Amino acid sequence: MTPRQQPRPVAQNLEDIFAAYLQTLRCPYRYYRVAAHRFLAFLQTDFPHVRSLSELRRDPHLLGWVRGLCQQDPPLSNYTRRIYLTGLRRLLRDLAPECEPGLILPEDFSPRPPQHGTNPKKDRRPETERHPLHKSSFQPHPSFSEIFDPLIRTLATTLRADTINTYRIAARRFLSYLQTDFPQIRELSELRRDPHLLGWVRGLYQQNPPLSNSTREQYIYKVRCLLENLTAAGHPLQPSLILAEDFPPRPGRKRIRLQLSNLVFGEIFEGHIQILATTLRPGTIALYRTTARCFLSYLQTDFPQLHQLAELRRDPHLFGWFRHLCQKDPPLCNTTRHEYLLHLRRLLDDLASAGHSLQPGLILTEDLPPRPQYLPRALSLDEDQRLQQELRRTNDLLSNALLLMRATGIRIGECVALAINCLRSIGPDQWALQVPLGKLRTERLVPVDEDIRQIVDCILTLRVHAPASHLAPSARFLLPRSGLSSTLYRNLRVALHQTAERAGCSDRITPHRLRHTYATEMIRLGVSLPALMTLLGHKTIRMTLRYVQVTQRDLQREFHLARRNAVQLHRIPDLSVSSFLSVTSDLPGIRRTLATTRHLLEMYRRNLKDEGARSKLKRLAQRLRTVAVELDRFATAEK
Repeated sequence: MTPRQQPRPVAQNLEDIFAAYLQTLRCPYRYYRVAAHRFLAFLQTDFPHVRSLSELRRDPHLLGWVRGLCQQDPPLSNYTRRIYLTGLRRLLRDLAPECEPGLILPEDFSPRPPQHGTNPKKDRRPETERHPLHKSSFQPHPSFSEIFDPLIRTLATTLRADTINTYRIAARRFLSYLQTDFPQIRELSELRRDPHLLGWVRGLYQQNPPLSNSTREQYIYKVRCLLENLTAAGHPLQPSLILAEDFPPRPGRKRIRLQLSNLVFGEIFEGHIQILATTLRPGTIALYRTTARCFLSYLQTDFPQLHQLAELRRDPHLFGWFRHLCQKDPPLCNTTRHEYLLHLRRLLDDLASAGHSLQPGLILTEDLPPRPQYLPRALSLDEDQRLQQELRRTNDLLSNALLLMRATGIRIGECVALAINCLRSIGPDQWALQVPLGKLRTERLVPVDEDIRQIVDCILTLRVHAPASHLAPSARFLLPRSGLSSTLYRNLRVALHQTAERAGCSDRITPHRLRHTYATEMIRLGVSLPALMTLLGHKTIRMTLRYVQVTQRDLQREFHLARRNAVQLHRIPDLSVSSFLSVTSDLPGIRRTLATTRHLLEMYRRNLKDEGARSKLKRLAQRLRTVAVELDRFATAEK
């Protein structure tokens, strides 16, 4: 974590010195930047006359900053203050070794919490085994720790290590409180909301140093989950031990959005969006509402005099909104602006069809920003093999689910929604995976082989060992989950990321890249595009082509195959112009001469590389074509 030594940059002031040096770090950790920013802000406020590193003194500059860290509101934790002091000390040591020594001393650091053992960094055990409930600085209840600890070890089979650590900390705090304040409790059935759970919640608010709202919320939530799991496992616990009102209030982070009905034309747009809601998905309807709110808010702010839809014009109203989207801060990407324009055009067209007097052509195709064309992201053959080997070696519930996604090309949402009886027999020794309704609201059957059937059987075997609280709400699903599918989504992504790191994959791997790899593999194995379109569940062949990766090796193979299959090389024949010597001055001769001239002009134009000259010759050819059409009319009239 020590920054790489670099030559000191030449700068004019402290801000430039720190900024230039942070750019040279091989690993620019965030706390270096934050520590430098806080220190420079303190100097600029309290000591604006300090302009160089040589003027820095321990007292008052550094000691004043250290005292300022201790007086922050809300207060910083000891750990955060130590991080800031460590970062600044290393930056000062590397930037100005010639300045006053001992600017930051060990006694300036906040005391560490007491730790047992000589060196906690040595002989570090896995996270799930680092803090058993009966061996910690807290003294948990001896009877209950034997119940909670096996439950947490069971959760560790499906949850991340840091999540399990949070469960252990919450359980230790709760059981330590029971051991201290209610040592007479020996059975879980004796637990009551008041005084046991409410007393523990009040104790969290009285901690010194105080806990943040987020930390208290995590502890209460984890204990509630543990109690619910114990209830599902058959332990006699009272219901509703922890209620929603026990959680600390969350700070209001959501912006207050204006309702469509409060905006100009809002009731008209809202009425039509409610009609669309009868056939479209809720997520799509939310995008329509966002687009309408953005457009109508712009009109109400910049054109308050607009009172009728008939007054809408392409210029300035729509053009102004286009510019408004381009000038947003933070900026919108082309895909988002493309979606906004498509949704608004659909709403305006539908309102015009419903009888509202709207001008035609308010939004044209050329107004839509181009979508970014991303290259395919299929894994290389080596990375794909290493990733699959690591997934098979891990052999847990999540790794087998990822193997199933790779072997069948299904989306992550489709994998999460797979039914427990997703394997269907379609004939003698022929099986298929029934993929439920997914992104495009289509259901399909994907052929499977013996390897894929073994993966599904392995998932069913591991599924039995999931916690009872996960099996109860997911009786009809192949993959168990605690309640919300979002947790399972996150766990699958994290498991894939961790597996890719262990496999030595250099790039970031997402679940959808497994689908890209499946599509590319099928194409290379000779599967036709219509068949692949059905396997992937696409509606059009254009969607399928976006998933197909044509590598340079494939391109070279197709090119040389075409060269071998060619019987002879074709060239454009030269036009003989000997007929110019024998043309006649009648109408047929003029028409033949004009046709020859047009042909020669076109051949000459195609050989030019200057785009400007080619455009001029193209316009000239169009004029000659107009002359030829008029001559054809003369010939028809003479007949």
